[in-house]
Amino acid sequence: PLLTYAARAREAFNDVPIVLGGLEASLRRLVHYDYIEDRLKRSVLIDAKADLLVHGMGERATLEVARRLAAGDSIDSMGDIPGLAYRVVRGICPPANAVVLPGRETLEADPERFMEFQLTYQRQAHPGGTPVIQDQAPGLVVVNPPAEPLSQAELDILYSLPFTRNAHPMYDRLGGIAALEPVRFSITTHRGCFGGCSFCAIYFHQGKQIASRSEDGILTEAECLAAHKDFKGTLSDIGGPTANMYGMSCPDAAQCRRESCLFPSPCAKLPADHARMLGLLDRVLGWQQRQKRKIHTTIASGIRHDLALKSRDYMELLAGYFVGGHLKVAPEHYCPHVLHLMHKPGFEVFEEFEARFAEASARAGKQQYLVPYFISAHPGCSNEDALKLTEYLILRNWRPRQVQDFVPSPLSLSTAMYVSGRSPAGNRIVVPKGRADKKLQLALLHYWDKRNARQIEHYLTARGRRKLLAQIRRAQADAQRNR
Repeated sequence: PLLTYAARAREAFNDVPIVLGGLEASLRRLVHYDYIEDRLKRSVLIDAKADLLVHGMGERATLEVARRLAAGDSIDSMGDIPGLAYRVVRGICPPANAVVLPGRETLEADPERFMEFQLTYQRQAHPGGTPVIQDQAPGLVVVNPPAEPLSQAELDILYSLPFTRNAHPMYDRLGGIAALEPVRFSITTHRGCFGGCSFCAIYFHQGKQIASRSEDGILTEAECLAAHKDFKGTLSDIGGPTANMYGMSCPDAAQCRRESCLFPSPCAKLPADHARMLGLLDRVLGWQQRQKRKIHTTIASGIRHDLALKSRDYMELLAGYFVGGHLKVAPEHYCPHVLHLMHKPGFEVFEEFEARFAEASARAGKQQYLVPYFISAHPGCSNEDALKLTEYLILRNWRPRQVQDFVPSPLSLSTAMYVSGRSPAGNRIVVPKGRADKKLQLALLHYWDKRNARQIEHYLTARGRRKLLAQIRRAQADAQRNR
């Protein structure tokens, strides 16, 4: 849609500057891999023939561009704005200190260098980093480092704006937008994530630093939601990219260059006691008790289970008051080397969390369950690795529905592995790319689904795994009976 909108804008307003923004543009600021077309594509800034591109959470850059345009400044003079990308055209000199990234033609000729490109840019993609420049063939694009995150006061102002929480009226005759309902009465407490999962690009869009709202601002929004005419009594979520990172700001955040505060092991300087999170949740409970009607708040945006284990008090509060029967958790896989490539903790950490959560739920007098999320066909995961996860699922009698077939998305480290066939350390890894392998791995994790019977039977029979095949057939029959 972005390319189409930009083209139509140019047709209608030929002399008006076009500034791209939003998630689609942000993650396509440089050369990127397009999974649908199975090829590398230029920066969307080039293909859209736009003047500027705002990347990340673009409030600062957008306001600065608007301020300068209003003052009569030219587009060509805005190359110093953090959070901005621009084309090098006649009259524009790129920064002398810009880090040169491998260009599109270089990457097309040697895909293994895609990992080099990813890691080089990743080292500069933080506030205060160095601009980068990349040849798009044709055209050069400069990407400035991200803008500083918004302050607490700025976030409070932003989230106090009068959002309607409604879809555009044009959708009314279509019955509305179903995807809006689960998040319509949810509250965003913070931005950013320091988890650094390989398959996630939040690092490049919201950044690693946690920018948190004030407790007062969050409770004011809760009051507004409770007063909404369509509010039914449940705040469906109170969280962010990772719910239990609220208020966790590191004193060395500006100087630290780790992409993850949790991988390969939690940083000793990370304030993981959940103190601000506990304070916020206590105030939410107090607010609920003062309401004339019964209100319930859940945490549905997902948590980092390895981080939650650092605070018994958080585990108790979570299990006691903020889980609506099921809690989403993402172990993602079972095999250690696959988890390492994903930048996720070992599976034993998930098992410890599972036990602690069950204990906390029992103390609260509740029967609650975890909903584990898994990824199939991630780079580095062979068919045999997928089978090991399947064997574990059968052992636990788990029949997961929340399984995602890995799809390479722009700017994620996992996508660089997919394109290059290399790990971040430079080692060759297996990459499930063919349709057959990807379908097989997804089928193995959905082993209980009768629709996958023929594919699984063919694979296991060829390997003499008759005992495992018999277990899977029983699970499929049981699932059919209980439909």
